[in-house]
Amino acid sequence: MTAGLIALCGVPCFILSFTDSFRDKNGNVRYGFATMCGLRSIDGSAAIPHELAAKYRLRSIDVMHAFMSTLVFSAVVVFDQNVLDCFYPTLSDETIKLLEALPVGIGVICGVLFVVFPTRHHGIGFPLSAY
Repeated sequence: MTAGLIALCGVPCFILSFTDSFRDKNGNVRYGFATMCGLRSIDGSAAIPHELAAKYRLRSIDVMHAFMSTLVFSAVVVFDQNVLDCFYPTLSDETIKLLEALPVGIGVICGVLFVVFPTRHHGIGFPLSAY
């Protein structure tokens, strides 16, 4: 049950990495999902010019960011003592050391990759992109 809840919370972490926001022709802020063809409006009410939508198209770096975001989420979840008690009622000393170092290692590696390979998608709730 706990694993299902963690997976259920991890799915939005992955999917929301493909969201972005833009201004329509009236200046209103609209939200959309990045696809291979470009940005698609979530509510479908705003038509995005093809040239603008193409700038928001999905790239392989976006998939990598989504995977790493989910990995960081999983590392934070595993670090929680209640989750540890659920999955591992009795821990050996080696496992405790591993579970203490693993979230830090994942955080550092993913953090460096986030900085070295930035994404153009900022997600819902972040400032609008310059383009």
